[in-house]
Amino acid sequence: MNPAASAQRLMFGSGLGLLLATGFAYISGVAKIDSIGLELLFPLIGISLVGCSILVIQENGVFSNVFPNQDNSSLSAQVQNELSFTKKEEELGDAWAKLEHSMLSRELEEE
Repeated sequence: MNPAASAQRLMFGSGLGLLLATGFAYISGVAKIDSIGLELLFPLIGISLVGCSILVIQENGVFSNVFPNQDNSSLSAQVQNELSFTKKEEELGDAWAKLEHSMLSRELEEE
């Protein structure tokens, strides 16, 4: 799945959920419209999450580096590159460990 689409859906759903919860709080009388308090924070966060969800899906938006808009083939290629890099790093670490082991064992044999 596309990381940008997943983040967009998550932010949009969370924002709508907060707006819906705020609406239910106003309807049931738990929150009052005439008072300014903590209940004002929830609709503001909801509106900002809905706005951020619109920015996430844009190619040149602020979130384009955090949530790349990739298709499955480019995403799988990126994962393969990262796995091959990790494998090369492990092989290099193993080679250094073997070299160190052989050098230490030679030094012990000489003594």
